[in-house]
Amino acid sequence: MARFDVYAEREGGGLVLDCQADLLSVLETRFVVPLMPLAGVRPPFPRLNPVFTVGGRDLVMVTQGAASIGTRSLGPVVASLAKEQPAIMNALDMLMIGF
Repeated sequence: MARFDVYAEREGGGLVLDCQADLLSVLETRFVVPLMPLAGVRPPFPRLNPVFTVGGRDLVMVTQGAASIGTRSLGPVVASLAKEQPAIMNALDMLMIGF
């Protein structure tokens, strides 16, 4: 498991972004953020909710929906957003410390 990999969920078919440090891969849980279709909706806070393209689709990082889930809930890796680290970390900083 690699930080900033995008996983399909085993149930429900949604996509989640793994934001947990690689060092903690031995844990049976992962800190993830849902990725939702942009679908014509403008995110209220662009820094909190950056938009990424995954598989040709524009997806919003719904940072305020972050959660810890069991690794058994994760399906296959469908993409990596490692190159988007600055925007992802800015979103997490916005959620945690407000800027």
